[in-house]
Amino acid sequence: MPLSRTLKLAFRFSLREMRGGLSGFLIFLACIALGVAAIGGVNSVARAITAGVANEGQSLLGGDLRFQLNQRAATQAEHVFLGGLGTVSHSANMRSMARLEDGSDQALVEAKAVDGAYPLFGALETEPALSKQELFGEKSGVFGAAAPDLLFERLNLGVGDRLKLGSATFELRARLVNEPDAVSDGFGFAPRLMISTDGLAASGLIQPGSLVENAYKVRLPGGTGEARIKAIQDQAAEDFPVSGWSIRTRSNAAPALSSNIERFSQFLTLVGLTALVVGGVGVANAVRAYLDGKRGVIATFKSLGASGGFVFAVYLVQILMIAALGIMVGLVLGALMPFAASAVLQSVIPVPAEGGFYPGALGMAALFGLLVTLAFALLPLGRARDVPATALFREMGFEGRGFPRPLYTAAALGIALLLAALAILFSGDRYIASIFVGATIFAFLVLR
Repeated sequence: MPLSRTLKLAFRFSLREMRGGLSGFLIFLACIALGVAAIGGVNSVARAITAGVANEGQSLLGGDLRFQLNQRAATQAEHVFLGGLGTVSHSANMRSMARLEDGSDQALVEAKAVDGAYPLFGALETEPALSKQELFGEKSGVFGAAAPDLLFERLNLGVGDRLKLGSATFELRARLVNEPDAVSDGFGFAPRLMISTDGLAASGLIQPGSLVENAYKVRLPGGTGEARIKAIQDQAAEDFPVSGWSIRTRSNAAPALSSNIERFSQFLTLVGLTALVVGGVGVANAVRAYLDGKRGVIATFKSLGASGGFVFAVYLVQILMIAALGIMVGLVLGALMPFAASAVLQSVIPVPAEGGFYPGALGMAALFGLLVTLAFALLPLGRARDVPATALFREMGFEGRGFPRPLYTAAALGIALLLAALAILFSGDRYIASIFVGATIFAFLVLR
């Protein structure tokens, strides 16, 4: 019988066999669906955040380019170079202790001093909304400042109260609601205290050896492409080989955040793959139990002249259809995760997740689900293929018959190796993924 006709007939018999329901495959379905949903959803969310970082790169970075110098300000020559590129905004970051005027309490703060051009992109939002002069300007020797609710609560302060930073006095004139380029400054260990560069100079904290980060953010003329930005980086390295500045561009606005997202995504992908592999054990057990309940049907097939290959095809098609149902459920759940996460993550990270459909992430999840199903279903199906009808009629079943013929054993092993290779290939950290794959193989060998 031609292969196409055999498969068509096997598909018809499979549909008839499945009329009895899926009662023996509910755990199998749940494991496949959850594993696929975890892998597809986590990677979709990660790509949504990455897309958000790329689309908001200028606002997150605070410019098209960011030049950072540690423990020193830019020289006159460096100022001239930066000014020739476009509009420049200078900010200085340092940690210090903010004290109440009477010295009764103090708190560590991440002081950020900004100039009049800040911000080049995005908007600095405060409550109440004030102009930069109203917010940071000097009044009778007292400079203005803005801080988040955390600092107000920690020092039991309100808008209009004062505190000291170094030798300068600052009035908290507003609560800080949104700092557009906060993520580009990296992780902070304390509440933000936003002040002016004049206020920082008056504090007396800038001394030789002070741990201060000076960031010079540049807004390039409209329409400047990535090639021009790369040329500017090369020119800066050539003209100032010993400047020691680090340069970031709008396409790499938040490397620390991107790295953490990638690491988080990899970890949860491995968790999802673990769920799939554990589900694979359930697949093997479910297939074995299902075939054991179909001994009479299989024996009848063989007694009527059906080949072992036809029996194998009938039940393989059934398993694949059930797996396809679980994979589709998982893909639907995974596709919805970026939309659900976009609302939740806005209160956790300062990056908008671009809710959308990410076929690459979902396709990878579906592929993993299919490979796990095949890897664990081929061996019990191969055993059922080779059991004689007489043994089935005598209720001998499939147990205790060892491995199936080498073709099925080799196919199952090959699919398992392909699954391991893809898990390593798709991973951001292949070393960690290799350890995971090795540990999984070791666990199966020990517990088998």
